[in-house]
Amino acid sequence: MKKTATALFSLLLAISALNAQGQTKTYDISGTVVDSLSSEPLPGVYVTAGSKGGQTNGDGHYVIKNVPAGKVTLKTMYYSSYPTATREIELTGDTTVDFILAEQIFNINEVVVTGTRTEKRLAEAPVLTTVIGEREIEKAGSVSMLESLQDNIPGIVISPNAMGNNMRIKGLNSRYILMLVDGERLVSEGAGGNVNLDQIDVNNIERIEMINGAASALYGSNAVGAVINVITKKPVHKFEADANASWANHNTWRTRLSAGTNLKKFSARASGFRNSSDGFGGDGEGAYAAAYEDYGATLNMGYRPTDRSDVNVVGRFFSHETFNPTGSMNASHALSHNLSLGANGGLSSADKRNSMRLSVNFDKYFDYEVLEKKNDTKNKDNTSSYISARFIDTFIPTAKWELIGGLEYNHEENFATSTLGATPTTKTLDDANVFAQAEYEILKNFDAVAGARYTYNSQFGSAFTPKLSLMYEVAEWRFRGGVGTAFRAPSIKELYYDFDHQGMFWVYGNPDLKAEKGLYSSLSAEYTEGLLNVSVSAYYNNINNKITQYDVINAAGGNEKYYKNVSSATLRGIDVTFSYLFSKHLAVRANYSFCDAVDNSTGLQLEDNVKHSGTVSLTWNGRIARSPFSLQIAGRMNSPKLYQQIITGSDGSQTVSMEESDPYSIWKIVLVKPFRINKHTIEVTFKVDNLFNFREASFVDPGRQFLIGIRYAFK
Repeated sequence: MKKTATALFSLLLAISALNAQGQTKTYDISGTVVDSLSSEPLPGVYVTAGSKGGQTNGDGHYVIKNVPAGKVTLKTMYYSSYPTATREIELTGDTTVDFILAEQIFNINEVVVTGTRTEKRLAEAPVLTTVIGEREIEKAGSVSMLESLQDNIPGIVISPNAMGNNMRIKGLNSRYILMLVDGERLVSEGAGGNVNLDQIDVNNIERIEMINGAASALYGSNAVGAVINVITKKPVHKFEADANASWANHNTWRTRLSAGTNLKKFSARASGFRNSSDGFGGDGEGAYAAAYEDYGATLNMGYRPTDRSDVNVVGRFFSHETFNPTGSMNASHALSHNLSLGANGGLSSADKRNSMRLSVNFDKYFDYEVLEKKNDTKNKDNTSSYISARFIDTFIPTAKWELIGGLEYNHEENFATSTLGATPTTKTLDDANVFAQAEYEILKNFDAVAGARYTYNSQFGSAFTPKLSLMYEVAEWRFRGGVGTAFRAPSIKELYYDFDHQGMFWVYGNPDLKAEKGLYSSLSAEYTEGLLNVSVSAYYNNINNKITQYDVINAAGGNEKYYKNVSSATLRGIDVTFSYLFSKHLAVRANYSFCDAVDNSTGLQLEDNVKHSGTVSLTWNGRIARSPFSLQIAGRMNSPKLYQQIITGSDGSQTVSMEESDPYSIWKIVLVKPFRINKHTIEVTFKVDNLFNFREASFVDPGRQFLIGIRYAFK
């Protein structure tokens, strides 16, 4: 018996020893997290080590206990203005790891893609690019993409018309501004080229990139005045989720939910939103905006089978419905849907010197009339669709060269029940493209980018659009210069319109329209010293064969509208930007733009042009209850909008009509206060918009507005 007990005891000891050998040793990781600028400790930073984590206290100190030995990846999670810091260590004992986090107040180190279709640091991009970052949007309390653009880009004018909200930048309307989401164009919704920007969820924006001038060499038609590319957020953590809700005057509600995941090979992000408002001005007093209800959803999924390949799919749906005011005699109201579907995949070589990407994107707009006296039956009036397929090959043969080549095919289709003729009609346009670009480092600080595109269009034939950009860097200075060509193909509606607009006037297209051709040149100087950034740029944009709608009074006294190519239009101007961080807390930004936009056939200013415009913001980045907050006051200023046109009578006589709006400045004040507990963030926003209650006939705004919003995020 004694021998048996001894044997059992020995066996238990052996098993215990084996278990002890099989168990991984654990150690503690600790350290401090401080701000790079002030060297002050940052409380509330969550530091992760695999599935374990710890949060910094008031002294910026954190501890992560019982972390398994071996290779460990440490990551910081803090407010969005502080990019995630990552550190890899080999854990063999209790270890101290300190972090110095830099708040990204300005975007000089942002990576951009729009100017060259390749990733470049903003400071190194040979094409001058404006960037509006995620945190800038949050601190400004922006509730829409349009508000984000107006806050940061001078000279944007919104002019409501029968075809929606027409956006003009520096004298050019929506037809000359190419709108992209993750590099794919959005289909226009009317003859004016309008795009409803509310289909883009502002809370899903990582950044907005904008380049001025001709960019047809890379992007084809419509890239005449500017290219605006919205880069959407990608999931970063294993699981993340957030929810937003805000209320403003006129019972304006905005709500949103999103969730995402980023695993080793698979990532996905889904979001949905609903926005609604009772509108204003329905009583006939002042400016008018219809009551509306919007909702939308987005799904992005990605798969990386290897570190050299990826496949991605995206789907987006948006519904916009406007309602008649109380007491209206209208028997119907408008409803529209937007549907986007896309897929892309990439493959790179083992040495990363060669990469290929294939993408296909489909975007369609549906326009309905809702018949209120027939149980809200929906009649489909119009559809517009755009299909694009693209192949791009990027090759880096040496450190000095970067080459891009690609093929692209686009198909555009419009269906209309009455606007393209007396009977339901479908019209199409197609174009095939080949393009190439070469970037060469001539000297250590001197880069050149040359590119060109050849387009064959089924309606007007061919177009060749070359470009050249140069950048020279010396000390804190960067000098950029460029010349490029662009074209805009006539739209289906400009070519084939044929309808009576509710008995008020007739509109006729012109199938003989030529493509507009643009020649754009620019020079700029940028200076960066520490937290100061200043840039000055001058540009000249000449557009030939410009398509213009003109009025003719027929013999019966009726109004008829036609399209024609006029001689040319010339835009010349200067842009100035300034940003500086004072006393570690006060960020100041200012932008000024001068634009002289002349229709050379008349000598008059282009409609709605604003010669002088500017934006300014002062943001105080401080702390309350040992956590950050921001207080911003911002304004945008415009000189009078100009309305100048020549009216031709039935006898051929011409009269000049010249009007202008009042100058105006719109100001707002915004307080944003986040609270962070471990992986949870709650952020509260208070905003007063149109602070001084400015109102003017040409300015569609209800006056002073109050907003309160709350956001919850988990990462």
